[in-house]
Amino acid sequence: MSSYGITLDEYEILLNKQGGVCAICSQKESSKNNYLCVDHDHKTGKVRGLLCTQCNHAIGKLKDDPNLFIKAAEYLADHKPTPGF
Repeated sequence: MSSYGITLDEYEILLNKQGGVCAICSQKESSKNNYLCVDHDHKTGKVRGLLCTQCNHAIGKLKDDPNLFIKAAEYLADHKPTPGF
């Protein structure tokens, strides 16, 4: 935790504030260490919240760009499976 500028106590406070789950998908961490990832802005270093490994990787893959997330959501909505196919 210290590499992100927060203490274990601050992590616990943030975890409790989030209800013990990922800030995006609301799932508990399922990795071996059972910790959620400390998500931070790569430009400012400011901690944004705690994320599960999958959500942390997803926002990283989309370069923390909200516009890419919007485009991805639109893409998925446009290609929603049709029942019976």
